[in-house]
Order: sequence, then C-alpha cells, then structure tokens
Amino acid sequence: MKLNAINYTRPSQNYKNTENNNYSKKNAARPSFGNLAVGLASFIENNGFLGEFLTIDSVGMMIPRTAQGYARNREELGHLNYKAGREELVRELLSGPAYFYVPLAVLTLVGIVRGKTAKVQTKVLNSFKSVMENTAVELKNAAQTKTNFVKRLLSGSFKGYKNETGLIDEIEKLMNKNLTEKLSFSDKVSNLFKNKANKKATPAMVRADVEKLVTKLNKANGKHLDDAGSIDIEGVSYSASSLLKDMENYLDDFTKRAQKTKKDKDTFVEKFHQHAKDLRNATNILAVSALSAFMLLIPKLYQTDKKFPGTEGLNTGETPETTQATAPEKEKEVA
Repeated sequence: MKLNAINYTRPSQNYKNTENNNYSKKNAARPSFGNLAVGLASFIENNGFLGEFLTIDSVGMMIPRTAQGYARNREELGHLNYKAGREELVRELLSGPAYFYVPLAVLTLVGIVRGKTAKVQTKVLNSFKSVMENTAVELKNAAQTKTNFVKRLLSGSFKGYKNETGLIDEIEKLMNKNLTEKLSFSDKVSNLFKNKANKKATPAMVRADVEKLVTKLNKANGKHLDDAGSIDIEGVSYSASSLLKDMENYLDDFTKRAQKTKKDKDTFVEKFHQHAKDLRNATNILAVSALSAFMLLIPKLYQTDKKFPGTEGLNTGETPETTQATAPEKEKEVA
C-alpha cells in the first residue's frame, strides 16, 4: 500500500489550485480572447436566431470578404484596393442583414402608423386575449388596466408555485415599472455617457432583471429547467424578456384605444383583438413583399463602380481610348 504517496501529492495539488486562483483574481480585470468569446456567446443567446445569424454572417462572411476585397491586387496597385473593399462591404451589408432589417423596418413603420400591436405575434395576441378576458378592465383608466393585467397574468402563470413566492411580488413591481416608467430623450442621451452603475434603468435593463427573477423562481420550484427564463400563459411558454416587450406594445395600444371607445368591455376586447390579428397578418404580407422587392434590387446595388474593381491593378496599360485611337493605324498597316 502506498497511502503516503497519495497524501504526499495533495499539498502540491492544493498549492497549484491556490496559485491558479490567485492568478485568476490578478488577471480577472484584464481583457482576453476568452472574455470576448463569452460576450459573443451571450449576445447570441440573448438575441436568439437573429443574434446567431448576424454573428455568423459578420464573422464568417462580411469581415473576411471585405478584408479580401481591400487586399485584392494590393501588390500591383501599391496600396489597398479601396474600391473593391467598399464594394464587398456594401454587398455584404445589403444581402445578409437585410433579411432582418427590412421586415423590422416594416414592423416599426406600421407600428407608428397603425398601432404597436402590429409588432406582436398572433400567438401572443391569442394568449393576451385569454388573460384580458379575465382581467378587471378599467377602459378609461390606463394605469389601472395595466396593473390589473399584470396581476392576472402572473396569478395564472405561477399558479401552484410554493417556493420563493416572494419573488412574484418583485417580478410584478418590475413589470409595472416597465409599463409605466418611460425614459425621456435627455435621459437616453445622458445614459450613453455613463457606466452601467450610474445609468437610469432602461426598459432593456428592467427586462433583464425580470428574467433573472423568473429564472430563480422557476429553478426554486423545479419548473422549466431546460429554459428557466420562461413564463407560461395558458400552457404556452414565452421568454420573459420578449414577453415583456410584447406586453408593453400590446397594453400601450389597448389602453390608448380603450380611452376613446364607447363600447362595453367584452365587445371592445373582442373587436380590439380581431383588429390586432388582422393588422398583424397584413403586416406579415407587407414585410414579405418588401423583402422580395428589395432582393430584386440587390443585383443592381451590388456593383458601386462602372468597372469591376477586382481587375484594377491587372491592366496592361492599354485603355479602351488608346485601343480605339490606334485601331485605324493598325488597319492601314495591314492594308
């Protein structure tokens, strides 16, 4: 038996761990490729398919192709090929990201002109309708309607939760804050020059805090362990952060229209949701049409110069003008 040998190696391992821990603390604040990778992964995770697509398209396509364009025929030109680089950059910006930005622009425009519910998906509208039908709606009191809606939604979503139920009250307060407190333009500008600790709470920051509390609550009760940041509405799961954004658009539009209506609560709720679903369907068709039209224009927008810049630096020195000028002389020589 060699128990002594086993005991002998432990201090060395402990010393190594301590040394590694000290090194980690010492270098924790230093930027590194690992921190960049973690930040990139967080961006993808927080923005879903959009973040994943834009990251892959930028890192795997746009940046390498633009760099290749600038480096094309650099030795022959004696400098970077600015025309080729610019053309590659324009091409990449117009093609990949356009699949997201064109529909997003349509949603934003329709939301401004016809109402914010245009930004809310049909399945979310259906879930919100079931909650609103069971909410004590004050048609002329926007603030009270929003408060009642949040309370009714949470009572259904967290029904049966037994552990850490105090978190529900905190979630409710943050949700109401997200719906009622709006940053002024000056606050938004001043936030750009402040660190995170001194910034005024933005809607995105509040939504992130809500998602953290929802995650903690779900884990404490053994719910949604595969996606702990989810909230259930009538059996359908939604991301807490995206749900808050949809809720803000939905309730702003609902209460704005409710203050002008002369209908009773049930009739108004039914008419509002039918209008909202029709608007969303029309917006989807408009977004697809706009994207299709844009894709037809892309080939015309690809080339920014009359002459393809990839051939620049490979010319023999003979230009079309000199070729045309010398052509008659060549014919005379042949004759």
